[in-house]
Amino acid sequence: MRRNRSIGRLLTRAFGTLVLLIVCSGAAETTALVLQQRVVRELSQHVQPLELANADLRSVLGDAQRGLRGYLLTGDSQLLDTYHVARSDYYTSSRRLSGLARDAERDAVTKQLARAETWWALAENQRQAPPRSDLAAQYVTQGKPLFQAFAVENHDFDATLAVRAASLQNRSSRLSAITVAVVVALTLLAAATAVLAALLTTRRITRPLAGVVAVIDRRRTGALDSRADAGTGPTEIRAVAQAVNEMAEEADHARLAEAEIARMRSEVRALGYRIRAHLKVEDAISEAVQGLATTIGADHVLLRMAPGQIGVPPLASLHDEHDDGVLAELARADVTWLKSGDVWADGEPSGGSEPPEAERRAWAAIGGGPVLTVALSGGDECLGALTLIRDHGPAFSPVEVRLSEVVTADLGRGVHLARQYEREQHLVARLQELDVAKTDFMSTVSHELRTPLTSIAGYVELLLDSDAGEVAPPQRRMLDVIARNTRRLRELIEDMLTLSKIEAGSFRTARRPVDLATLANQAIAAITPAAHKGEVNLCPDLAGPLELAADPEQLDRVLMNLLSNAVKFTPPGGKVTVRAGRDGDQVELVVADTGMGIPPSEQESLFARFFRATNAIHQAIPGTGLGLAIVRTIVDNHGGRIAVSSQEGAGTTVTVRFPVA
Repeated sequence: MRRNRSIGRLLTRAFGTLVLLIVCSGAAETTALVLQQRVVRELSQHVQPLELANADLRSVLGDAQRGLRGYLLTGDSQLLDTYHVARSDYYTSSRRLSGLARDAERDAVTKQLARAETWWALAENQRQAPPRSDLAAQYVTQGKPLFQAFAVENHDFDATLAVRAASLQNRSSRLSAITVAVVVALTLLAAATAVLAALLTTRRITRPLAGVVAVIDRRRTGALDSRADAGTGPTEIRAVAQAVNEMAEEADHARLAEAEIARMRSEVRALGYRIRAHLKVEDAISEAVQGLATTIGADHVLLRMAPGQIGVPPLASLHDEHDDGVLAELARADVTWLKSGDVWADGEPSGGSEPPEAERRAWAAIGGGPVLTVALSGGDECLGALTLIRDHGPAFSPVEVRLSEVVTADLGRGVHLARQYEREQHLVARLQELDVAKTDFMSTVSHELRTPLTSIAGYVELLLDSDAGEVAPPQRRMLDVIARNTRRLRELIEDMLTLSKIEAGSFRTARRPVDLATLANQAIAAITPAAHKGEVNLCPDLAGPLELAADPEQLDRVLMNLLSNAVKFTPPGGKVTVRAGRDGDQVELVVADTGMGIPPSEQESLFARFFRATNAIHQAIPGTGLGLAIVRTIVDNHGGRIAVSSQEGAGTTVTVRFPVA
């Protein structure tokens, strides 16, 4: 075999050379980095700290000199404090400089510190001299050359360190340049080697490999009968071509199988939709039995329900073979051995339950064909068993078993939903009957109560008018209580009658041109006595006329409900504001009070029937909870909108908007 028949040998040589060059490049760069790191470490950990310590020592002595000189010349004790601070810092700086110095710097540091100690000795004598005296001036003159001598030593040492730092930086730069040159040279050599290897390997591999790639491309574009040439090219490419051909054969088989599976899944999905679409249990079961026979290819389908299942046919089969046909014995077999999720295909279980002997005998009596039994489940409950039988042909495949489970699950859900729907229909009918009875009862009771209540109110008025004789003050107070509660009861009856009309659909709105401002003034006049009694200030702000097409009686009811609520829930000294005006193509009515407000968590239920806020209940403020529900119905019937904003303890604002047209 020629050498070019093996791709492995070509690639080994090419990549071996590249790896060697890369290793050499890495070794050179690593060596340069190690040397450069040493230079940087010397510069950053020794030379630069020495420079900083030397500069710090110079700064400390400079601060001490300035503070002491200023003290001696001016007598300012604060300047002497600067001297003392510098004296304290000197010991730290000198120890740090001595600790950083190595043998090469030891002499320079020692000489510098000696100069500093000489100056410090004279400085202590200067500190004790009286400020602004001749002796102090003399000490200042003596100390100047000593400090200059220290500064010269410090500067010389600083210059030495600067030269050394520059030398280290130059060395680092040279190492960087050498490293770059070596790496560039090795990189160019590696690139040349890679180009040469690429040319050689491409020429020997590309042509035979291009044929395999072309076959793959043709298969991708739809030419599924294309096959690669497995007799030419290197050994590896011939093996690839053979593998491509084998995969093509397997893909063709898999494609056909997937197409069949996709067809079955589509049919099963459609069958599941049809099953769940039925609202009667019998129709859902019939749909499942017929659909499984067609989709899975079963000759017999038997559905057996577990004992105790109500509202479900106990048995159902494709052609009623469970009566006296081949499925009669299996139809009599018990299904309580099954658990939710159990599946048996040709006697092999995928669940944990073991079938009884009667079940096995019934399977064998059918004819020996493939048998598939799936538990019909509703949640965790086993509702029954669905059995599919073939007189002859292949056993049920795993895909067919899985699809049968899907259909059975859909059937279980369909049966459950159908039974739930039937129960709900029964409950809805009962509830409708109860609702009608309740509405009739409320209407009848309300009408029956109005007559005696009217009589009571009339006789109370006669008694208060003294038509039957003089009434004593205690008796008048009692009659006032009776009259007040009579009015409350009449309002409750009127609300209940209105609510009955709303629920019965007989609440009608007779519209005609009305002026909302006029109605609001009338309502304010009617509520004024109650406001005066409760010491509540009424503040009207009505910009009339505000013409609407509306039912005046119903609008009056809205106004009276909103105003009475505002006055009722506002404490003495509070204020109720009534505003009405035109806003574009709408009329806006606002009733705002400074009362107790409504808790935030209860504001969503404000328009519900019989709703009352907890703070109103705790304060025993009377009410029925029907007023706002009726107000909202009236506003909706007029095509308007109502909104409430409230803050507990600060008041409530109700905004009603009606369209002008």
